[in-house]
Amino acid sequence: MEQKELLNSDQLRFIGKAYSEASASENGSYQEAWDEFDATGAFAQLDQLAQTPNRTSLIVFSPYGNLLYWIGSIVPAGTEVPAGLQHYDLPAHTVARLAKPMTMMMNAYPVNIAIQQGATALDAAGFPLPEYIGQTATPYYVERYNLDGDSVKEVEYTVYVGDDRDYGFDDVE
Repeated sequence: MEQKELLNSDQLRFIGKAYSEASASENGSYQEAWDEFDATGAFAQLDQLAQTPNRTSLIVFSPYGNLLYWIGSIVPAGTEVPAGLQHYDLPAHTVARLAKPMTMMMNAYPVNIAIQQGATALDAAGFPLPEYIGQTATPYYVERYNLDGDSVKEVEYTVYVGDDRDYGFDDVE
C-alpha cells in the first residue's frame, strides 16, 4: 500500500471539559459524560467560537497506559475560554488526518473501540502511525464530528505523529 503523506496542522485550541477514566461507564464509553456536558448548554457557546461547529473528543494518553478524555470543540488558537470551561492547546504539528462522511456520533461506543476504529481508518488510508501513541511527545487522538446545522456531516480522525518517544511502562525491564 502506498504511504499517505502526513499533514502539517496549525496550532488549535480545544475548549470543553476533561474527564478521568473513572468517568467512563461500565462498558468503557463516555456517553453519560457527553449527555451531562451537552445539558450544560456549552455547545451553543462553542458553536459561536468555532469556524465549523463541531462535537469533539480529545484523548490525551500518558506513557503509563492512562488517558484523559476531553469533551468539547476545536476552535482557533488563542480563542477566549468561556467561564466554567477548560482548554487544552494543541501544538502546530505533523498529523495523520482523515475525514469521512458520517451521519451520527459514535460516542456511545467504548472508548477503546472508538480509538481502534479511527486508527484502523487512518492505517487503511495509508498513514504511518506511532506504535505507542502514549510514548510520543504529542500523545493526542482527536475524533471531531463536524456539523451542518444540527446534523453530523462528517467525522475527522486525527493522530498527532512524532518520532520522539518518552519512556513508559513497556520500556521498563
